[in-house]
Amino acid sequence: MITKRHISYTVSLALLMLVILGCSRKKNRFTSRAYHNTTSRYNWYFNAREIRKANELQLYEQHKDDFSELLPLFIYPTEEQSKSMYPDMDKIIEKTSTLIHRHSMFIKKEEHNRWIDDSYMLMGIARFYKQEYYVGAEIFEYVAKAYKNKDERFGALIWLARTHMELKEMNKAESYLVLIEEKGCPKEYNSDYHAVFADFYIRKHNYDEAINQLEKALKTTKKKREKTRFNYVLAQLWLKKKEYAKASELFSTVIKLRPKYDMMFNAKISRAMSFDNGSEDSQDIKKMLTRMVKDKKNTEFLDQIYYALADIAFKEGDEPLGIKYLQKSAAASVSNKKQKALSYLRLGELFYEKPDYLSSQAYYDNCLTVLPKEFERYDQIDARNKSLTRLVKNILIVQEQDSLQKLANDESYRNKVIQALIDQAIEEDRLKALEEENDANFIRDNKAPNINANLDNTGKWYFYNQTTLGFGFTDFKKNWGNRKLEDNWRRSNKETVATFDENAPVDSTKLDSTGQAINPKTTPEYYMAAIPMTDSTMNRSHNLIIEALYAMGNLYREDFQDYKRATQSFEDLVARYDTCRYKLPSWYNLYRISLLIDDDAMKEKYKRLILNNYPESEYARIIQDPTYNKVTRENRKRVNNYYSIVYDLFKENQYDKVLVRCEKAKAIFADNHIQDQFDFLAAMALGHVSERDSFKLALENIVTNYPGSDVSIEAKRILELMKTGIKVDMSGDEASKVPYTHNFNDEFHLVLVIPGTDKKVNKYKVDISNFNGKYYSGKTFNVSNIFIDPTQQLVIVKKMDGYDAAKDYYASFKLNKDHLSDILGLGYSYFLISKDNFVLFYKNKDVKGYLKFFEKNFEEEL
Repeated sequence: MITKRHISYTVSLALLMLVILGCSRKKNRFTSRAYHNTTSRYNWYFNAREIRKANELQLYEQHKDDFSELLPLFIYPTEEQSKSMYPDMDKIIEKTSTLIHRHSMFIKKEEHNRWIDDSYMLMGIARFYKQEYYVGAEIFEYVAKAYKNKDERFGALIWLARTHMELKEMNKAESYLVLIEEKGCPKEYNSDYHAVFADFYIRKHNYDEAINQLEKALKTTKKKREKTRFNYVLAQLWLKKKEYAKASELFSTVIKLRPKYDMMFNAKISRAMSFDNGSEDSQDIKKMLTRMVKDKKNTEFLDQIYYALADIAFKEGDEPLGIKYLQKSAAASVSNKKQKALSYLRLGELFYEKPDYLSSQAYYDNCLTVLPKEFERYDQIDARNKSLTRLVKNILIVQEQDSLQKLANDESYRNKVIQALIDQAIEEDRLKALEEENDANFIRDNKAPNINANLDNTGKWYFYNQTTLGFGFTDFKKNWGNRKLEDNWRRSNKETVATFDENAPVDSTKLDSTGQAINPKTTPEYYMAAIPMTDSTMNRSHNLIIEALYAMGNLYREDFQDYKRATQSFEDLVARYDTCRYKLPSWYNLYRISLLIDDDAMKEKYKRLILNNYPESEYARIIQDPTYNKVTRENRKRVNNYYSIVYDLFKENQYDKVLVRCEKAKAIFADNHIQDQFDFLAAMALGHVSERDSFKLALENIVTNYPGSDVSIEAKRILELMKTGIKVDMSGDEASKVPYTHNFNDEFHLVLVIPGTDKKVNKYKVDISNFNGKYYSGKTFNVSNIFIDPTQQLVIVKKMDGYDAAKDYYASFKLNKDHLSDILGLGYSYFLISKDNFVLFYKNKDVKGYLKFFEKNFEEEL
């Protein structure tokens, strides 16, 4: 009987014979080829490939899909995961490099070892997973050129496209994909090629082409894992196009492939949301979802099930039921904060479109308490919520002051309302006293002076069971954070208006006949204090209404483009307060609205009112000469105020909002006097969020469009700095007095600042050395320590050749939780510093100054 041992022995003997017969890499003999191919495959390549497989499987197992977004077609490591893969990827690089060095048979311009190209590919993929994209690209380019007449080049071209997509160099990625298309992709690479091309189009938001490519990929995809994911993404793409029948069919295919439970569940939910109102299976879908609600293992997914039921209700035209299900979805969300946010967001958008701005604001506000800041539309949602909050604040002011004035002007009505409130307060006091008495009786009857000390953790009532109570508190804190115990605790912004103070303390200075403190809410004086009964308080109330109505009109017009309500607000203001200071501005706003809605009668009405009653006003001049708007004093003030707001956003590093506001300024303040400054501020914001070329182009446009302006001079200065390679400081903050320089080709050190009293410095040095040994085994770093002053010492890691190497080391150091958890957990400062800057830093003992320099010039990029 032949065993594995016999086979192993035979292979070993054969290899020995080949060695004896000769295995030169320079001679193209059968024995040489056999030896080097066999040794390459089983001694080096096989092990390297198995390491890659194990790491890719681990990536797949660790990956958590966000099913509310388009799933990624390929699972790549995050920066943190990439750093943890360094040791294994270095092993792959080492093994493949050794294979190539020892066993390459490059004779007469031709490689005779069939595993050399595969080894280069593995090496490139290892670099890719280490996020060393440019190094990986060089390896793939070499394979594509060295094997240009073989099919292996197509694998290299596909990985080149992947690499450039990760680098956001989409034009280069497309050029490689088009080249493959022109040459004709071999069948064995078809699945990968079309899937990568689909990924390219998804990133470009060209979903039609993505669908086309993904359908082609699925024709040749064999692995179940890839087939399942590709089908799911294809279904999502059809769902985006509202092709419900196709989406539903594909989600059914995913379910049949029996993926992991989270994908299986979401496929069922998405299939339900793909329901077409014209189909006959709506009842079956609703029954399926109802069964899923009752299934205990779906408890944590109830929010998604209710959301799907809401979607079906809206498609069937049952809006009240849809709203009910969305409210249930938000209430049922426990661990899935994003789903809770999406439910609130959909409710907010629904009421916004009606429009019901008060309800919409409440839901938008709730949405932002749980919406992740990384959400794609976060800034847009936040901006809308702020506009809604300002609007609602003014609406409530008008409602409150109108109510108070009605109370002030109608004694009979006032007395009736106050007495009803007093009766309510007395009843609340009675119920509170009864509850306190019942609690006291319970404690006395159970002889428990300290109720918490005697509570059994297995008690049936929730609040007597300390274990479940603790879980409840933890769960609340996880979902809502540390919220103060107060009314409207759920709202992130509490800019609300109340007619009377609901939380007024009991006035202990006033006692009743029994000596008990009197609750002020049971006295008429408490309510009368809020009612404008005097001329001065009534005037204040009128002024609040005037300001609120004017603000409402401007908000409706500028932020909501709700010209109907803007018109109502301005007309209501003028009708109620025809002598107020906003009469003329309101007329002018109504004139501007008439231009926007193309209402000639309205336009003529307010034009005549302004010209006849205020012929010398700036508004009259603007109507007669539209270019006057550029120099009008009031408009200058508005523009300047708006610019100040945008500049504050720039200082707060909210660059996306700066770009939006600068663009908005062109529409709101056409031909304004500081447009050059708006454009320059937008260019500076662009420098923070876009590529260098976009920033450069924006500055060049400043120079071209405003040749005589101060901002043009500054733009030229920055462009000159960019030519010399010096990093541009765009913050405007005061720098360190020590003249640190930017030289990215210098040697760099990583410096850790440790209090002089910390006695574990030697342990930290050992931890860092162990970290270096595992993750940077191919490099030699020196780890030392030195006191910079009596209170602080430095641990120094050197040296790193150039900024790119230093940046990579810094990221690995920052993200490592295995070897460096003790150091990182202490919160000590650490930074990169060039060799030349270290001399200045140590000479001046400038820890604080250099930290500011580092944060300003390096940390944001890192």
